[in-house]
Amino acid sequence: MMQWIYFIGRSVCHQIPERSFFIGNHQLPLCARCTGIYMGVFLGFLYLFSRKRWKGNKPPSLKILLFILLSWIPMMIDGATSYIGLRASNNIARLITGFLFGVFWPVFILLLKNYQVMKGNNLSIVENYKDLIIMICALIPFAGIFSMQSIVVWWSISGITVGTLIYVYVQMIFIIIRNLLVSMNKKIIYFISFIISMMIMSGLSWLNDFLLAQYR
Repeated sequence: MMQWIYFIGRSVCHQIPERSFFIGNHQLPLCARCTGIYMGVFLGFLYLFSRKRWKGNKPPSLKILLFILLSWIPMMIDGATSYIGLRASNNIARLITGFLFGVFWPVFILLLKNYQVMKGNNLSIVENYKDLIIMICALIPFAGIFSMQSIVVWWSISGITVGTLIYVYVQMIFIIIRNLLVSMNKKIIYFISFIISMMIMSGLSWLNDFLLAQYR
């Protein structure tokens, strides 16, 4: 099971040990930045679900959209400056900036899934800045669990992040197929989306293993 989790993680992540967290002497299946991104996605979805925004279809206001776009800048700066050698990043910075990048993905995924071109879209996904701040603050308790060197914590973080990764793949493929085949049953589309997602992820994982194995 653990090897399967690593295999799925390789579909999006380099899994370089120096850029990853270890819990209970086990490397997490996603690097620090990717862990932050997909934990952010999970907690973003969790918040919107708790606020009953799952069927939201109203695009965010320009001010809220600008706030979201600004939250992506730290990851871009951190990644770019460390890559070109201006400064040395660290796993804490990668985790935090990755989280800020990923926590608002659910807003756009739900918008793509629920928006109806020919109908009114009045159900808000994000209502105000309070929603955004609460979503960001979800990082605080999440970051604290990294100090708990337990295999249970490893399985929890790994299961959540890799499970969220699969969910994002499936949702994006679902959105594409549903727009192409409007009359097809949703359950069938989800099944097809899952199969296609696993095929794509497997291919990317094997490619990653071939190209980056020397760095792990």
